[in-house]
Amino acid sequence: MGVGLPDGAARELPRGRVDALEVRAAIVELAGDPDRIPSPEALLAWLRALRHHWPQRFDELGGEAAACLIRALEVDADPNRTLKLRRIAIENLATLL
Repeated sequence: MGVGLPDGAARELPRGRVDALEVRAAIVELAGDPDRIPSPEALLAWLRALRHHWPQRFDELGGEAAACLIRALEVDADPNRTLKLRRIAIENLATLL
């Protein structure tokens, strides 16, 4: 997902706005097969950042985003790592949204 997910090495973000339909399709795909989530901590941080800072955009993703968030919350995540990833996600999302 090239939508600012804080996973892996730092990389240049795509230019322009993120297409909500593409993000929703990716979230639906992940919600349907949680084993495909590359980094549950990164997804948790990204979803939390989106929900907190851009609640309307989070709501546009539908119930699938909430379902992914609930699954991601079940992960035994390191709170310090999640906080760091959330800060990166906020920075990335601010550029893309």
